[in-house]
Amino acid sequence: QLIECDNLSFESVRNAAATLREATETSGLDVLCCNAGIMMQPDRASTDGYDITISTNVLSHFLLTREMMPNLRRAAALRGEARIVTMSSGSGFGAPAFNARFYAPGSGGNCGGDQASYERYHQSKLANLLFTSSLHDKLRKEHDSSQGHIKALACTPGLCGTDMFLHVSSTKGRPADLSTVPSVEDGACAMLKCICSPEIESGELWGPPGMEGAPVKIRWQPIVLADEQSKVRLWEACEGAVGAFEL
Repeated sequence: QLIECDNLSFESVRNAAATLREATETSGLDVLCCNAGIMMQPDRASTDGYDITISTNVLSHFLLTREMMPNLRRAAALRGEARIVTMSSGSGFGAPAFNARFYAPGSGGNCGGDQASYERYHQSKLANLLFTSSLHDKLRKEHDSSQGHIKALACTPGLCGTDMFLHVSSTKGRPADLSTVPSVEDGACAMLKCICSPEIESGELWGPPGMEGAPVKIRWQPIVLADEQSKVRLWEACEGAVGAFEL
C-alpha cells in the first residue's frame, strides 16, 4: 500500500502515520525505515517554518517514529521484536558538533544561505545518529522482556548512484557518470542488513568500510560526535518542533 507522506509538512506526516497505524493496528509494524533524505538544497523554509533539509531528514522522521510507536510495540509483543532503522551518512561523521540553531522555530530561510547547504546536510545526518543513539538509550531503560524488544539502528549507504548523487553532481557543474559508482542496490545493503539480520543488536551502526563495499559494523567513537549533551539537545529540539516524545 502506497501512503503519501510529505516530509516538508508535519500535518502530512501525521496524516500518513494515522493511515499506517490503522493499516497495521492488528498486526503491528515490524520495521520502520527512516530513509527519506535531501542534500545540497537551498536555504528555504518548510510548511512549518523549518529548514527544508532539517525537516525532511530529521524532524519528520522523529515525528513519524513517535506516531508509530504503538504499532511497533504491538509487533514486538506479538513476535518478540521490532526495529527502527534510520539512514544517516558518512557526511554526519566528525566535526562540527550538533548545533541547535538549525532547529530553531522559524529558522527556515535563515540558516546560512545557499553556501551553508552542506553544513545543514551534515547537521541533519549527525542528528540521525544522535537520534538513534538516544532512542536506543531510552528503549533500553524501558525494556520489558515480556513485551518484546524494539531495536534502534543506524546505517550509512556509502557512495552510490542515487538521485541525490545526480543532484549533487549537477550542483558542481559536472555530469554524473553512474558507471563509476556503486549502484542504488549496493547503497541499500547496510539498511537491509539492519532490517533482516538476526545478529544485529540495538544501538549498532552499519555501513560500508569507506565509500563502498559490503556493510560492516562501524564503531561510533571517535568518528561520531554523539556525547550525552548533544543527544539531549537534539531530542529537545525535535520535541520543540513536533511535540513531546516520551518513552
